[in-house]
Amino acid sequence: MNRKSIKLIAVLMSVGLLTAGGAAQADSFALGAKVGTTGLGVEGTYGLRENVNLRGGLYGFTYSTDVEETDVDYDADLKLRSAALLADWHPFRGGFRLTAGAYYNGNELTGKADGTLDIGDNDYDASLDATIDWRSFAPYLGIGYGNAVQGGRWSFAFDAGVMFTGSPDVSLRGNLRGQVNDPTLQDQFDEDLRREQEELQDDLDDFKYYPVLSLGVAYRF
Repeated sequence: MNRKSIKLIAVLMSVGLLTAGGAAQADSFALGAKVGTTGLGVEGTYGLRENVNLRGGLYGFTYSTDVEETDVDYDADLKLRSAALLADWHPFRGGFRLTAGAYYNGNELTGKADGTLDIGDNDYDASLDATIDWRSFAPYLGIGYGNAVQGGRWSFAFDAGVMFTGSPDVSLRGNLRGQVNDPTLQDQFDEDLRREQEELQDDLDDFKYYPVLSLGVAYRF
């Protein structure tokens, strides 16, 4: 999806939110829990109008796994940390909703590798620390089902959308063991490390979007 498409959808959403009729419902606040690709989270929903809600959430999770990139095996930790401010428009005054907003994106992938490592065209006795992160502001567009501030006290919800994160930034740091006083070896290592970082950056440049899928339950007060 290009920038023009994103802007067009955002404009249509804004028109829908501004022209949505009806007053806010009584007892129009709900608190809920979510689980999905953003991690575990809590959300609050406030009814602005009959078919427009404002939703905010905090999400987080940490997941450890093994990752192989450019022939190097990393012990990796995926740290999911985000916060969202979203507007839900229910165009048919039912459960179906269109959502627009933004996330504070603190997601980060870190990895450590140690031992005999294939870096560039050479093998080194070394350690590596890799960090992959994204820009902190990420616009969001999505669809979903569920209206936490209408109907019964308890409600369920589903969301599917995309955070527009942009390409990640890659940082790779390394340390040689053994012949650390050999300037020729150190220069060769630094050059191979630079190429390794560039290759890893090239491999990840197309990961500009983060899918958001979640299920949740909420209680209306």
